[in-house]
Amino acid sequence: MERRRLQRALSAWGLAAFAGLAAHAAAASPPLMHLAGKFYTIETNAAHYNFGSGAFLTQAPVHITREGLDAFADRAEGNTKSGTAVMRGNVRVHDTGGTASPQGRGAEAATLTCDELDVDAKTDVYRAIGHARYETATRSAAADTMVMDRKHRTLHLDGDVTLTEGDTTVRAAVVDADMGRHDAVATGAPVVITRPVESPPPAPGTLGTPGSVRPTTPPRP
Repeated sequence: MERRRLQRALSAWGLAAFAGLAAHAAAASPPLMHLAGKFYTIETNAAHYNFGSGAFLTQAPVHITREGLDAFADRAEGNTKSGTAVMRGNVRVHDTGGTASPQGRGAEAATLTCDELDVDAKTDVYRAIGHARYETATRSAAADTMVMDRKHRTLHLDGDVTLTEGDTTVRAAVVDADMGRHDAVATGAPVVITRPVESPPPAPGTLGTPGSVRPTTPPRP
C-alpha cells in the first residue's frame, strides 16, 4: 500500500523512478522493472522517467527490446514516445533474423557491438560509434562509425573499414553495403581487396602440385 502511494505521488509530479527506486525500502536488491513504450520496451534497475514527455534516463545496465531485436548497454537515455535512444558503454545488439526480423523473411541472425549506439526505432535506423562491428554467420563488417538501416537492409561504414565474407576481405575508408544483394561500393585511397589465389588444375600426365611431374617407369617385358 505504501509503495503504491509513493508511486502515485511521483507520477503526479510527472517524474517516476520506475525501476525500483520506490521499492528500495521494501527490497534489499531492486527488482528488474519494465517500461513499455510504443516502439520498444526498457528493462533496468534504476531510472527516471517523465510521463508527460516520454523522456527517460538510466545510469544502470539497460536492456531495450522490440520484436526481433535485443539491445544491451551500461547506461542509456532517450524518449519512448519518439522512439529515440542513446545507449552507451559495452553496447551489444542482437537481431534474431528469420521471420521475426524487420530485415525480411530470409535475413540472417546478426550481432552489432560498439561503444555508443544512437537508436531511431521509428525508422529502424541505428548509428554505431566507436569500435563498431556487425557480424553474421557468413559475413562481418568493422568500422569507426556504422549506420545500419534494418528496413532497407543497408550498411554505411566510415573510417578504417574492413568487410569479410567467406575468404574475401575488403579494406577501405568508406563502404556502402546492400546486405540483401550482398553488394558493396567501397571508396578510399586505396581500396584493398584480398582473396585466395586459385591454383590451376594439374596438367594431363602430372600429379601433386601444379608444375610437378612424377617420372614413369616403363613396364617390364
